[in-house]
Amino acid sequence: MHKLDDLDHIKSLDKSDMHHKILHAPEQIYQAYYEPKIHKPKSFTPACKKIKHIIVCGVGGSAIAGDILHSYFNIDLPITVLRDYRLTYADSSTLCLFVSYSGNTEETLSCLEMAEKSFDKPCIAAVTSGGKMKEMVDGKHLWVELPSGYTPRVALAYIFFSLLKILELFTIVEDHKNSVDEVVALLMQKAAALSMKTDTELNLAKSSALQIYSKIPIIYSSNPDLNGVAYRWKCQINENAKQPAFYHTFPEMNHNEIEGWESAELSKQFIPIFLRRFDDEEIYNKRIEIFQKLLQKHDIKYLEFFGDGTKRKDGDIEFYYLPAIICSLVYLGDMISYYLGILNNVDPTEIEYIDYMKGNL
Repeated sequence: MHKLDDLDHIKSLDKSDMHHKILHAPEQIYQAYYEPKIHKPKSFTPACKKIKHIIVCGVGGSAIAGDILHSYFNIDLPITVLRDYRLTYADSSTLCLFVSYSGNTEETLSCLEMAEKSFDKPCIAAVTSGGKMKEMVDGKHLWVELPSGYTPRVALAYIFFSLLKILELFTIVEDHKNSVDEVVALLMQKAAALSMKTDTELNLAKSSALQIYSKIPIIYSSNPDLNGVAYRWKCQINENAKQPAFYHTFPEMNHNEIEGWESAELSKQFIPIFLRRFDDEEIYNKRIEIFQKLLQKHDIKYLEFFGDGTKRKDGDIEFYYLPAIICSLVYLGDMISYYLGILNNVDPTEIEYIDYMKGNL
């Protein structure tokens, strides 16, 4: 029996049952969107003032929700994700979204304090499970309460769809009920195939983890729309599998990182992973195909994954729905990172080095 098919072995490592939490992301999405715990101050007005810019303040798993939000709306909304102690310029036309799962993230609390003291009075909303952030915003600003008992990285669905709900409450974006229903249905269809109960030979996440095992993955997004997803894969492999991983995006990597692959011997320590769309523009496809020919020339194996979803039509143009593409790739990446952790004989939930850093600050 293969290690990834030995359920007793998996459960002995996964003491906090991360497998269940990842696999049940569709339920998180449904609860976050349809059953949110929203706290509104008496002074709340749906539109605040005319919002022209959105800043998402957070770090780690909380900030990645901001990256995905940017990917969702990057054509229609100017969204900045801030991972720092210092808030960038924000005025009355700015909506500042503060995200901290624990409610005690010092960088995010610092930005919240700056926003509240600002003379330019930006609009403020928050997403948290409690902590100091709850104390700071409760009764003063709109905030969405997250369920407790999760690590930020496995609460991504709760966090992201809470942010989406806030944008709807501020009337910045339209109702996304149909989109949410499609994503939930899509991920539910995938759940059984990625579960630990499905054998490796039939399980895309397990078989992919085996190909990545003992290599250092470099995740490439086919275009900037999937940059947040590539970063999510990198972070999940870091935290769940306890191994180095890196990411970059097309076309930018063609202007710098591509040269690093000239060293054929060094390059064999890495495995490139391409995250793509079936409906990518031809210029992106051409760049990827040229780069893949260079990899083949040096006999460097690579993996590629396409986001899933149903086709939609806008006039004569057919396209795949971006939210489904993003969520399907995030879901697959989370499960791959989980099985990599099992192959590395580690508990996917534990974060010893992060805890060490926090304890010594």
